[in-house]
Amino acid sequence: MYSNDSVIGTPFCNKSQNGNGTPNAFFAFGNPNPVLQMQGIVKEFAGTRALDEVDFDVRPGEVHALIGENGAGKSTLMNVLAGRFDDYTGLITFDGRQVRITSPRQARNMGIAVIYQELSVLPNFTVAENIMLGDEKAQRWTRKLDRASINAGARKIIEYLRFDLDPDEPVGQLSKARQCLVEIAGALRRNIRLLVFDEPTASLGSEDIDKLFGVIKDLRDRGLAMVYISHRLAELPIIADRVTVLRDGRMVGTKAITDCRISELTRMMLGHDLAEAFPQKTNRPGKVILKAEGLTRPGVFENISFELREGEILGIAGLVGSGRSEIVRAIFGADDARGTVEFRGRPIVGRSPSLCRALGIGMVPENRKREGNITGRTMAENLNISILDRLAGRLGFQSPRNLAAHATRMIKQMKIDPPRPQMDIQDLSGGNQQKVIVGRWLAAESKVIIFDEPTQGIDVGTKSQMYRLIIDLARRGRAIILISSELIEIAKLADRILVIRDGRLVREMQGRQTDEDALFAECGRKDKSE
Repeated sequence: MYSNDSVIGTPFCNKSQNGNGTPNAFFAFGNPNPVLQMQGIVKEFAGTRALDEVDFDVRPGEVHALIGENGAGKSTLMNVLAGRFDDYTGLITFDGRQVRITSPRQARNMGIAVIYQELSVLPNFTVAENIMLGDEKAQRWTRKLDRASINAGARKIIEYLRFDLDPDEPVGQLSKARQCLVEIAGALRRNIRLLVFDEPTASLGSEDIDKLFGVIKDLRDRGLAMVYISHRLAELPIIADRVTVLRDGRMVGTKAITDCRISELTRMMLGHDLAEAFPQKTNRPGKVILKAEGLTRPGVFENISFELREGEILGIAGLVGSGRSEIVRAIFGADDARGTVEFRGRPIVGRSPSLCRALGIGMVPENRKREGNITGRTMAENLNISILDRLAGRLGFQSPRNLAAHATRMIKQMKIDPPRPQMDIQDLSGGNQQKVIVGRWLAAESKVIIFDEPTQGIDVGTKSQMYRLIIDLARRGRAIILISSELIEIAKLADRILVIRDGRLVREMQGRQTDEDALFAECGRKDKSE
C-alpha cells in the first residue's frame, strides 16, 4: 500500500498546519524527477485494446496537455490513473515509488485529484461545506456540525489560493467557473501532488476561461503538476508546457508546446491533414444583409464594425478570451452593447434573441447544453420550438400530427441518428445534439446563422458533416458567421476572416489564402504599440 508519508508538499489538513493554523507551504520545488511516470500501460475492453503500451509523465510545476480525438484513449488513461480500473497492465511510478493504483480512494490518498467536465460539487451545500466535505468537525457536547470550524477552514484555503469565493454562498448559485474553483479548493485541501483537468473549458464562456487559466497558471507557479485534457488546440499555447498526442489508444508523441504547430498537432491526432475533410466551396457572396457599426461593450470589446453578405461565410478568429463570442452574443441581443446592428438595411432597435429570431437571425451557441438544448425535452420538441405557431391547427392548437411530421422531416434532412423523434435530447451524442440545434434554425428559415464553436466535442466524422452543412447553407444563400477555436476550420471554411485581439478588430484576412498557422500567429501577435 502506498504511504502518504513520502509525499512532498504540505496539505491543507489539520496535521500539516503550524501553530497558528495556517498552511506551512504549498507545493515543493526543486525536484527534477517527474511526479508521475506511466510506462507501457495497456487496458482492454472485451478484447479490444483501448490503451496499447502508452507512456506518459508529468513534472512538478508543469501543465502537460493530453489530446486526441474521441476514442483516442485520453479518458481511459486518466481513469487508470484515478483508480477506476484495476485490470490494466504496465508500470506506474508516483513520487519516485512504483505503485499499483486499484481504487479511487487509493488515488486520492496518494495525492491525485481529477476535475471532470461534469463537476461533483453539491449545489445545495455552501462553498465551505463543499470544500471541507469529509473533514468536518462536530461540536464537543452537542455533536452537531461545527459550522464555525468548517467556515474557518474553508476561508483559510480560499484566502491562500486567492479565490473570489464566499464560504457561506450556496454552490448552486455560482457560475460554472466558480463551481470549478470550489472543486479545486476542495481537492487542494488534501495532500495533492497531481491535478487532472478533463475538458474544463467545454461549458465555460471566454471570461470564465480567462479566470480559470489564471488559476491554473498560479498553481503551476506554485509547483503543482497538472494534466490538461482538451479538444481546443488553440488553448494549448496559452496554458500548456508540453503536449502528448494519443491516437487509437497509442501514444503518437510528446512535444514541448513551443515546438508545435497547430497543423502538426492536428496531423498527429488524425493521421492525416484535417484539410482533407473539408469539401470544396462553391458559394458566391451577394449583397449585404447584416451590418454592425461601432459595437462596444466596455472592458470586453470596442468599436467593432463589419458587413456580412448573403451566401458568405464570415469567420471571426481570436484566441480564447479575445472577445469573439461576446461580439456575436451582442449582435444576437443576448448581451447588451453600444453601437448599431442593421438587418437588410434597417437598424435593429431593442435587440433581443426573440426579436432577432423573428427577423431571421439564428444562433448556435457555444454552450449547447446550457443555452442551446431544452433539457428534459424530446428531439421533436427541440426541433419544433422555433415554429410552433406555424405548426398549429386552424383554432390555434398544436397539432400532434404536424409536430411529428415536421420533426421527422428535419431528422431526415439533418441525418440525425438514431432517427427517433421522441428520444430525449440528452440521450443523443454531442454531434447529433448540435444537428438538432442547427435544424431548429433551418426550420425557422433563418437568413443569418451564427455558429459559435459548432464542432466542439464532436468526432471527426460528424465534423465533416457539419462542414458540408455550413458550406451548403452558404451555397443556398444563407449568411454565416463562424467562430471556432480550431483555426483550420476558420481558414478552410471562411470567405473572409476578422481577427479579434484583446477585444479589438485588428485585421481582415481572406480565408482561402490563409492557413491555420498563419492565422494563429496573427491572433496571438503583439503589436509594437502594445
